[in-house]
Amino acid sequence: MDEERKIRFLIAPLLFFASLEWGVAWDPARKLSELIPGASLSPDNWSQLIALIAGGGIAVFALGVVIGTATYVFLRILFLLKSWIWGGTSCHEISLPSETLIQMWNQIRAQGDFDRRQELFLGVTFDHDLLRSKHEGVHRWIVRRWNAFSVNATSTIALLLSLWAGCFLNVAVTMRWYGPVAVVSAMFAVSAIFAWRDTMGMLRFQVRRQLTDGKPDG
Repeated sequence: MDEERKIRFLIAPLLFFASLEWGVAWDPARKLSELIPGASLSPDNWSQLIALIAGGGIAVFALGVVIGTATYVFLRILFLLKSWIWGGTSCHEISLPSETLIQMWNQIRAQGDFDRRQELFLGVTFDHDLLRSKHEGVHRWIVRRWNAFSVNATSTIALLLSLWAGCFLNVAVTMRWYGPVAVVSAMFAVSAIFAWRDTMGMLRFQVRRQLTDGKPDG
């Protein structure tokens, strides 16, 4: 697994634990040592807490995979519902107008008529094959923006899951906890939307660019 993907799997669980610790700090009836044995939330023991979380690297990474999977399933279901109700794409990873997808289909020289059921594979082929080979700088920019989307999306889900975990662990969900979590989650969500729109917008722009210069078709 590449380093960028590993980092993506670590950010969300760390935010999850940070949010949960913040909630415990405002609940006098609960102690962090009850949730994480051997740890207590006090200035003298922060180094101990950090060491415990770092030492549980496998568990943290596993939680990151779970949060990432939950985010992916949520987005796929959301776009499937959107396609059933309003039509269009059913995949958040390549959400483009039909006209753009048809142009993309022709530019990668796919055989037969355009098939929307192949939209995900079409988008991956266009970006990771055609763009990567002819315009590597643009491809790398798209990858960076998609990573930004993934990090912000999983961070949003991680913070929301921390509130659910708090309820499950009988931690009082007070305004001092869910208020900051709601604000930060909203910031992550807005950032994810912007990054997603930037990625789709660049793909549309590159399709027009390829049609203009005619490189794929010769």
